[in-house]
Amino acid sequence: MLRKTRALALPILMAAGTAACSTSFETPTTLSSTERLAPGERRLLAVEEYADSAALAEMGVLYLPPVSIAPQADIDGDLAPARLDDVRVRLSRDVCQRLARAGFDVRPMLSGMSDSGEAHDADIDGEVQAAVSGIRRNNIATTGVSRLLGAAVPGPLNPRVPLGIGALGVEAEILDRDGRQVAAIRWASRNHLASGGGVTTILDGPDAFTNLADVMDLSSVFADALGDLVDEARAGQDSVETETPRGTCDAYRDLIDADATPDPDMAPT
Repeated sequence: MLRKTRALALPILMAAGTAACSTSFETPTTLSSTERLAPGERRLLAVEEYADSAALAEMGVLYLPPVSIAPQADIDGDLAPARLDDVRVRLSRDVCQRLARAGFDVRPMLSGMSDSGEAHDADIDGEVQAAVSGIRRNNIATTGVSRLLGAAVPGPLNPRVPLGIGALGVEAEILDRDGRQVAAIRWASRNHLASGGGVTTILDGPDAFTNLADVMDLSSVFADALGDLVDEARAGQDSVETETPRGTCDAYRDLIDADATPDPDMAPT
């Protein structure tokens, strides 16, 4: 039976490998500037990116508020706000963890106040702003077949049936204390082997069979793309190295849930 499964997986793998490596979402950008963006490649995906090595090397503490949904994001209809919040939580946590591994002290919230009364921490070196630009749901049936194959076929990769594949688009930038852009990336991908996604299998439980399973897979792929951009920019520099306290990146669930909770003072009378 296993031999037959491997034989079946081969054409699927070939089809996945010949599929387009990325998808694009033609939406207005949320970046403060796109002038410095240049074509790049992350895990065989074409991206647009920019990084200021010297500026990034001097940063140790980054403020990362929850990932947002871009105002004009291209998102499949009928996705409940709670499901979009789940995507925001996953992305926020993955980006936080990846930047922590890159040597930053990542902070999901600010604790101090500026003279103008705004939230502010004096030791923050920069702010990371990230927004979802597009979401394509995956087909649950074809994704289920892929997940079953992923559990049956040995190896680190999950063969994908090249139908009904989900996609995710995200863009992010890092701003210094003066609001100057020091890094930025525009990224979008379908979830297949070429993207580095598609690693979820039936062994991951019910979440492997939802219509946002591919999007959740791609969250960490985007986080790695941003982290790799920053790592490469800081390489060879006398960079500041700090640490993110354990458990910090788990804060985003509560932060995003709080955003979604109506303010009693704003309720209609």
